[in-house]
Amino acid sequence: MAIKGDVGKIMFENAGGTEADVGQTRSWSLSINKDVIETTKQGDTFKTNIGGLISGEGSAELLYAPGETGAGYTTFIDDVLTTGDNADALFELFPDRDTSAKKISFAGIITSAEYGAVIGEVQVINISFQTSGTITSAI
Repeated sequence: MAIKGDVGKIMFENAGGTEADVGQTRSWSLSINKDVIETTKQGDTFKTNIGGLISGEGSAELLYAPGETGAGYTTFIDDVLTTGDNADALFELFPDRDTSAKKISFAGIITSAEYGAVIGEVQVINISFQTSGTITSAI
């Protein structure tokens, strides 16, 4: 059975903080990439490859909600302002908020936050992040 996109969620814990639901999420995405290392030798007529290092990067779109008091929301948005960040914040991305066992987990770093206001549209905050170390998928 297919799952609608409107039931996902993000849990976030910055270093030393408490894991909390990031409220006001509209969407999240994660791209996982694997380096490819060529192993072709002289005399081969076809290229051969092996998998290399794995990395990930993603984004989240949140509604701007000045009245939001949840620790996950404010910590997630403000983490981009952390200097000397060790990329040790915990991210958990859930396709379905009601199925806690189905998630993608990783340590990472928030790399950017984009704020804006457009006439006739709801205000959103776009957050970008990058993984650091192991990515665990239990989807």
